[in-house]
Amino acid sequence: MNLDHFGPDTITFAGSLESKLGAARAAGFTQIMLSAGDIVGHPDGEQAAIAAVRASGLRVTGLQVLRDFEGLSGHLHASKVGVAKAMLQMCHALGSRVLLACSSTSTHAAGDLDLLARDLGKLAMLAVPLRIRIAFEALSWGRYVNEFTRAWEIVQAADRANLGLALDSFHIFASGTDLGALQEIDPAKVFLVQLSDFMWQETPSPADRIDTARHFSSKVTNEGDDYR
Repeated sequence: MNLDHFGPDTITFAGSLESKLGAARAAGFTQIMLSAGDIVGHPDGEQAAIAAVRASGLRVTGLQVLRDFEGLSGHLHASKVGVAKAMLQMCHALGSRVLLACSSTSTHAAGDLDLLARDLGKLAMLAVPLRIRIAFEALSWGRYVNEFTRAWEIVQAADRANLGLALDSFHIFASGTDLGALQEIDPAKVFLVQLSDFMWQETPSPADRIDTARHFSSKVTNEGDDYR
């Protein structure tokens, strides 16, 4: 495997941001998928975290994760737009070309396809001035979108050049989605691919999937360009 095509995900590491960056370099990786928590939770502040990332020499595969963005209304939607703008600015400061957004789990969200497509289209438009792409991922415990096939329908409906998919093998296998459906996806719209290793053979309930994803899995991420 050519490690230049992949980067580890910092959510699978313990320790400080600097130790995560050092571990990735020591393992031979040239890029890394960052969590926003690595940046905002840095003891010396966000600017110090950004400086540490840039000093590491690692390319940032992407920044994760914008949660529960689509399907809201009123002040809840406005609040998420504010969060999205802040994450896009962070993404830009890190030199990342991709922001990962996962499907909503919010009980306050609606599930109408046109509404979800409109909201993700809006998110993509916010990212255009910063030249950032939005990778939309179907969480296997998502409220309305829990398979990549549904996420693909929404991406197609939104029809924005900088809006595509993130495909995570954990969520695909946890949902039991037919792998043949991958043939229906335009490869040019796959912005991130996440390969996950996890302990269990089955994750039958949403609670099992959440627990496994957060505590018993590890993953490496590839920016979709490397597959085209």
